[in-house]
Amino acid sequence: MLYSKLKHEDVLEIVNEEYSEWISYRGKFCSGGVVVGSYDGILPKANLKLFMIYSGDFGMKIIDNLVNTFGHCRSCSHLCIEKQCKYGKYGFSESIDGVVEAPPPEALPSIIDNPYTLLPTKIPSVDIVLATGLHNDLYLELPEILRRSDVLGLIILRDKGGDAPLGVLRSIVENCKNYGIEVAAPKPSCNLKPNSKLIAEFIEQYRIGMPLITLRRVRNTISSIEVHVSSPCGITYYVARQLLGYDVNEHDEDWLRKFYDRVALHHHSYPCTGSMDYDYELGDTVLHWSSYIEREAYLLSLGLHDKLVETIIERITPKR
Repeated sequence: MLYSKLKHEDVLEIVNEEYSEWISYRGKFCSGGVVVGSYDGILPKANLKLFMIYSGDFGMKIIDNLVNTFGHCRSCSHLCIEKQCKYGKYGFSESIDGVVEAPPPEALPSIIDNPYTLLPTKIPSVDIVLATGLHNDLYLELPEILRRSDVLGLIILRDKGGDAPLGVLRSIVENCKNYGIEVAAPKPSCNLKPNSKLIAEFIEQYRIGMPLITLRRVRNTISSIEVHVSSPCGITYYVARQLLGYDVNEHDEDWLRKFYDRVALHHHSYPCTGSMDYDYELGDTVLHWSSYIEREAYLLSLGLHDKLVETIIERITPKR
């Protein structure tokens, strides 16, 4: 969908659809999770097998978050609470059957005559391939590689405007459909939704996608936050850590505005690697959309459904 071309009369329909998706999403994935601020919350191993093809720092962040090696996240510095955050509570290295790092698009010619100088002709027969940050010609070759390798699904995680642009994406989706491959390409990546059975299973097992949290309080102070689903890069854990000990007064408008600013501040300082360039698909920047989605997760947890709707409207309204 081109949100930059969204007409005023279409906003209500889209808002109702996105609100319903949030409610359904919470009902589907709110059981279990990693508890930030406690030693509780161990995630089971994943049965689905993954293969990743990426270029750039964003792809590396996704791998680090999935593998969850102790000490990989340095954002909290000396304030890290280690096993009271996410360390030791999950790790999916056994379920990742391979990783291919490609050169960044800007280091490659505009047209790649033979993509197989950079990509394998065949990969292990996994369930899902994750891809991000690739040259367009490499993206366009993925459906054929997946077909040849009996792969069931493709998830393209996009954090920049030029990453798998619409024309390229349409071709990928069409070819994947012809081959019976399920595909999702959220922009930003934290807008990954369970749009098919396999993608829903992926979110359930790996607990990455649209962020989903449950906020726990003691005397109106945040004591812990259960992260049911994290953004793929792991930013949800960082924001949750920074909000521990924060006083909550959700029915006060001034408090809410300060809370929005606080969530956005921590979201930006992780840092979110979403592009700050205007994005034609979103009608805003990728980073702003990502920040709105993080806020929406907290509003949903607080039960502030009217504020959730307001934020969805703010997010999808074109900024130009």
